[in-house]
Amino acid sequence: MVAANSNSHRTSRMKNKICRFLLATIGKMLPLRYHPGGVIANRIRCLFVRGIVNKMGSDCIVEPGAEVHEGCVLGDQTSIGPNCMIGPKCVFKGHNMMGPNVHIYTINHIYNECNHKFKGSTDTMPVTIGEYVWIGYGVIILPGITIGDHVVIGAGSVVTKNIPSGVMAAGNPCVVKKVIDTMYFEGNV
Repeated sequence: MVAANSNSHRTSRMKNKICRFLLATIGKMLPLRYHPGGVIANRIRCLFVRGIVNKMGSDCIVEPGAEVHEGCVLGDQTSIGPNCMIGPKCVFKGHNMMGPNVHIYTINHIYNECNHKFKGSTDTMPVTIGEYVWIGYGVIILPGITIGDHVVIGAGSVVTKNIPSGVMAAGNPCVVKKVIDTMYFEGNV
């Protein structure tokens, strides 16, 4: 039983590596979805991504240059923009849209406060993106962040803290600028 489980794990890792390679090579050369042949190109990239992630919903979009790591969950109609990097174990609840060059980091080095040094090991802190979230061009999201539902993150923002639902946030560090949907807004700004 242990040998069979070991073989299936090895096969799964190999499939993951092959799909990541194909996404990084062939997937990068295929056209954007709105160019001629783009719909077919998107289907091919989505096929590669399905071999990497834990779950992928329907009608997703993956643009050229996207880098998606293992363990992610992509809800229905999740759109990953050109040249985006999605770290391991990132969760998109669905109906999301992101511009080009968005980087979502989920891995961080462990810091030892006693001797003020970084350990050689890393820790995965998943990022959760709610429903109907629009992430602008060049946004950086740091490990362990949760972004609520119905949120707009302005271009070039660096998200260092959780963002509540129903707001527009921007800046470096990213802060709430205004409430845009009172029905979903939670908490004080």
